[in-house]
Amino acid sequence: MENENEKNNRIALALDQDLNDFMVYLTGVLNYSYKTRISYGEDVACFILFLQGRHIEKKDVDRETIRSFLLTLNKTGLEKSSVKRALSALRHFYRYLYRYKGYLSNPFDSVHSPKTPKKLPEFLTMDEVNDFLDSNKKRDDPLSKRDQAILELMFASGLRASETIGLQIRDVDFSSRLLKIHGKGRKDRLVPFNKASKEALLLYLEQIRPSLIKGEDESEDLVFLNGRGKPLTERGLEYLISEAALKAGFTLKVHPHMLRHSFATELLNSGTDLRIIQDLLGHSSIRTTSIYTHVTYEDLKKTYEECFPKAHITNNMKEKRAVIFDFNGTMFFDEEKHIESWKDFSLQEFNREIKDEEFPLRIHGHNNEDILSFLSGRKFSIEETAVYAERKERLYQSLCEKDTANLHLVKGLTQFLDILKENNIPFAIATASMKPNVDWYIKTFGLDRWFTAKTIIYDDGTLTEGKPAPMIYQRAMKALDIKPEETVIFEDAISGVKSAYAAKAKYVIAVEKEERREQFMKMKEVDDVILDFTSLPQIVWEFLGLLNQN
Repeated sequence: MENENEKNNRIALALDQDLNDFMVYLTGVLNYSYKTRISYGEDVACFILFLQGRHIEKKDVDRETIRSFLLTLNKTGLEKSSVKRALSALRHFYRYLYRYKGYLSNPFDSVHSPKTPKKLPEFLTMDEVNDFLDSNKKRDDPLSKRDQAILELMFASGLRASETIGLQIRDVDFSSRLLKIHGKGRKDRLVPFNKASKEALLLYLEQIRPSLIKGEDESEDLVFLNGRGKPLTERGLEYLISEAALKAGFTLKVHPHMLRHSFATELLNSGTDLRIIQDLLGHSSIRTTSIYTHVTYEDLKKTYEECFPKAHITNNMKEKRAVIFDFNGTMFFDEEKHIESWKDFSLQEFNREIKDEEFPLRIHGHNNEDILSFLSGRKFSIEETAVYAERKERLYQSLCEKDTANLHLVKGLTQFLDILKENNIPFAIATASMKPNVDWYIKTFGLDRWFTAKTIIYDDGTLTEGKPAPMIYQRAMKALDIKPEETVIFEDAISGVKSAYAAKAKYVIAVEKEERREQFMKMKEVDDVILDFTSLPQIVWEFLGLLNQN
């Protein structure tokens, strides 16, 4: 496996100011992690070195150049997932060049990434875990008690390899049987551990660890040490667990993450709520946690299909389920038209120029009264708001009518609506737009095929609190006669996802462009991010009781 020094050397070898500026942008503006920055930098550096070898300028890259580069990657035997990451990095790079360096286009926007197969996590069954732990207990070599403590603790608490080797003595509360874990993204969490791991840990700390301590400052606070009394590394932990399996006569190939997967799968099989598992594992997104539902569902589906090969699993759930959609930017992408019309309107009416950074926080998702107050600095009556809103919408609609080719529903939405309708799952629209605006959209897109007056919730002038307040979504839930925990909401704006979260929806799914995916995934209010409705996450299908749709 290539180490970070080799990656850094390749980045330095590219000797490109644009690349250097791009890497600063990744961390300084997009707040990407160090590892992502290095990986993206290496991918871009490889492409720049490829161009330099063929005497091609970055601004002259076309589809033929990209095709040749991809062919080179394929010849090296690179996995599809690595090619996909490289294309993502290059899309980001050329998007940066387009926005900040004056490039005329992004040649990677029209290049599709290869489809990668979904890899389900490997895990041990409870019987296999018990067999492994019992077998390891029978060892009598000097470090067997240390290994037993590690194995017991990793399975009982679902620790990552980095969290295990970084665990410090002060982070272990034996009386409460709690670990304070310093996880990824500098996020701390409390994780319980069981009596068996407590006993194994105390045995190691009392009988083995004192003989390993060499007095070095770097290791005196760490719980687990290697045979030379130094801190364990992730590679060392991987070797330790593999060797423990061999010494114990265990036939399965075991690696550190397998114990974490086994922990999560056992909790899920025992009926633990997915959000609790998310907290225990320290996942920032429930999307990551939901992969374990694939593991358990695969066995269920296999058994079912063997018994009923011609049957279809449909929505036969007793629990009510419902879907609520935001409107603009979720069901159709019109952000650019709204930005342009709001800018023109603000200049015409208030002689005020709206800055690009003001749109996500003060325009998108907010109702007209809030926006007008923000732009003008004064309050508006309901009547005044309606007059100004109509003027703005005339500007917007005229822009749309001049560019009808780019005004269409999001890919996969009509199919999704048809599935919901066929399975009698209620759904609604909840939008801060006013009725004339909504009516125009309904007519333009033919949405009356799916929605009725009852299931279109809009700002009728009585909406006293716009997004991020939950009022609009609470009204939609009331109209559908459903509870918050029975609802999945699709949104596109920061204020919108906060509104959906405040309304206590079970799941909040953001519909976003690729360049904003990571920003939204970092939000605690967002459970997953999709580019369109052809890539709905499994948690949505399973929540709706439509397990056979992906």
